[in-house]
Amino acid sequence: MKIVFMGTPQFAVPSLAGLHGHHTVTAVFCQPDRPKGRSRKPVPCPVKEKALELGIPVHQPKRIKARKWVNLLNELAPDLIVVAAFGQLLSQKVLDVPRIACVNVHASLLPRWRGASPIHYAIKEGDERTGVGIMKMELALDAGPVYSEASVPLDHTTRRRDLEHTLAELGADLLVKTIPDLQNIEPRAQDEALVTYAPIIGKDFGYLDPAESTAEELDRAVRAFEEWPSVVTRFRETPVKWHRTRVVPAEGQAEPGTVALVSKKRLCVACAGENWLELLEVQPSGKKSQPVAAFVNGYQPKPGEPFEAMPRSGS
Repeated sequence: MKIVFMGTPQFAVPSLAGLHGHHTVTAVFCQPDRPKGRSRKPVPCPVKEKALELGIPVHQPKRIKARKWVNLLNELAPDLIVVAAFGQLLSQKVLDVPRIACVNVHASLLPRWRGASPIHYAIKEGDERTGVGIMKMELALDAGPVYSEASVPLDHTTRRRDLEHTLAELGADLLVKTIPDLQNIEPRAQDEALVTYAPIIGKDFGYLDPAESTAEELDRAVRAFEEWPSVVTRFRETPVKWHRTRVVPAEGQAEPGTVALVSKKRLCVACAGENWLELLEVQPSGKKSQPVAAFVNGYQPKPGEPFEAMPRSGS
């Protein structure tokens, strides 16, 4: 089967590798190289690197909807277009190109968490399960019927990076298993009454207020937003990223949003709910990530001192 693949980040790499081992991938489309690091030198995305390693021609359109790219796709005449976290919306002209269909590897159990950030939201909102689905693409965002899906459980330790890796591998395996029978599968229509959306994550999504959020909400956000954008608060006017936390029972009374307990190796923050949040690993602005014992030693926080919310954009 002739396949054109569209994807950009690491999440899409296992799907590309899986397809290459079973089908003819005639071309890969991904986002243009982006500036990265202090040098701001353009860097290829993970999918481009993998495609070049496999010897597959790579195209990097700024707008896949442009006529030149639609014409190229028609010249390639694929049986399938497979999309995995490509990062651009497809036009109807692109959707009409393949002989069979455009299919998408989507990292949620649709119709829950349509959109760009399903993995983040599944953790942030405390879902007990999530998964990955192979869906037929339509013009509306993630609205097409689902050919197949697989699920995994979530718990209070699940972190975004680990879940992304799990779902990437699960999606690649499901994709390879689904494609041979694709034309014989009657895809399941999504229940529009159950739709939820996971929009693009912004920088200030992690600017949460411990005085207004529960320990459970904060801990889920820390795990959902690890690496970027991170949960960030202010301590003595210094932004502090919270990298690792855990929910613990309150050991007394304390004002929400303040240091509730501090010792040489422990630091707990009182929150809006009944429990406290224990900080395990933090990163003050301009410094490396550090165990909370190092933060306590350096800053000498006192009970009652506040961890304040960062100001949001436009506020």
